[in-house]
Amino acid sequence: MSRLGRLGLQLEIGWIDVLIAGGLSALAIIEGSGSDSQQFSPAVLLCTGPLVVRRRWPIPVLLIALVGFSIAGNASNLAALVGGLIAAVSVGLDEDHPVLGTLAVLGVAAGIAFEFGQGSNTQLPISPFLAPFLLIGAAYLAGRVVADRQVQARLARERASQLEREHDVSIKAATEAERRRLARELHDVIAHSVGVMVVQAGAARHVLDEKPDAARESLEAVEASGHEAMAELRRLLGVLVENGETAPLSPEPGLDQIESMVARVKEAGLPVELRIDGESRPLPPGVEVAAYRILQEALTNALKYAGGAPTHALLRFSPDAIEVEVVDEGKIPAAAGIGRGLTGMRERVALFGGTIEAGPRGGGPGYAVRARLPLTAEG
Repeated sequence: MSRLGRLGLQLEIGWIDVLIAGGLSALAIIEGSGSDSQQFSPAVLLCTGPLVVRRRWPIPVLLIALVGFSIAGNASNLAALVGGLIAAVSVGLDEDHPVLGTLAVLGVAAGIAFEFGQGSNTQLPISPFLAPFLLIGAAYLAGRVVADRQVQARLARERASQLEREHDVSIKAATEAERRRLARELHDVIAHSVGVMVVQAGAARHVLDEKPDAARESLEAVEASGHEAMAELRRLLGVLVENGETAPLSPEPGLDQIESMVARVKEAGLPVELRIDGESRPLPPGVEVAAYRILQEALTNALKYAGGAPTHALLRFSPDAIEVEVVDEGKIPAAAGIGRGLTGMRERVALFGGTIEAGPRGGGPGYAVRARLPLTAEG
């Protein structure tokens, strides 16, 4: 960038400022004489030339115009008057010094009124003394109106940008929440179904030669678990279809399917007893799915790590919450294998403001998972 260009940026000089200052200065020279046919006075250029820096120093430019009017006197012409009014508009546009700008405008108007207010050549239907206040004041107020609109437009743009940023943040948060939800669902489906299938397949392998009927039952259980896992996966992956086609979906699991899920776990080799306390009743869909998944995950971990030890599962309905409890008597610590599963359970509970405890069972060997899901929002 040239030195002249850098100077223009530093002084906030735009091409329109150069055009206004240069055009009015040329007009002032061409017009020549003032209102009383006075010869041209170079002082009128003080009312036009400084307009080139009106953005950078609006108040000094207006004061210089006053000096020009005072020196030129009756030699002031129309170009000088227009230059003074533009200077007043520029002061009105200045957002940094509104009070000082108002005082400067009043002072300039008063100075011109005392300087020229005794004349009688005004064509306005007011006294010559009030004419400067009317003209310069109107120009200044016009600048203030434009400045206020510019401020409002800037605030509107900033607000729009802020809303756009907030929208982007909310989209990212929603995307992350959905990703985590899908991760939880996939983990629960795969961990449970594959866990049952592995145990059943192992059992079938051990009794294949001696008890083919028992092996067949185990393999049928593997097949059933595989079909259930495929249905769940189709339901979850259906949300990822991008071409708008409807994927084959199955309903979300609910508490009405708990007994069949417990039966599959029992068939896989975990001696589990299910007890339901309280009066069963319809629950909010999200809470019902969360309770099912927590029970499923806890039983899956007991199946993997409790070594076939007796396990007790409990669903307790209370007026304001549903509680899920799974306690096994195994000697193998389950904590080593439920890192991701426990994280998923905690995330599900946190969504509804509930609580969860997971750790070694008190009073003996084994592991316990106890979760409470409130049925009303807790702040």
